[in-house]
Amino acid sequence: MGKVAVSFKIMPSDETKDLSSIEKSLKTDLSRNFALGKSSIEELAFGIKVLKIIVIMGDEGGLVDSVEQRIRSFQDIGEVEVEEVSLIS
Repeated sequence: MGKVAVSFKIMPSDETKDLSSIEKSLKTDLSRNFALGKSSIEELAFGIKVLKIIVIMGDEGGLVDSVEQRIRSFQDIGEVEVEEVSLIS
């Protein structure tokens, strides 16, 4: 079984939400079951910022969708988008 690195783009429910605290909460939760890669807070446009995080997981079917739904369930998260899925082993 291989592993994949999945890059998620996470947008807060509104621009007043603290992405740093969202990042910390997500990292704490996701690191219990997955290895984490780089994460960063980036400017999208017009002062809107997004959180980008890489989650390393097995390549089982449906796992990416499951992690996406888990991220969506967090408070203060508006949208979640899978940007890229790369096979790493």
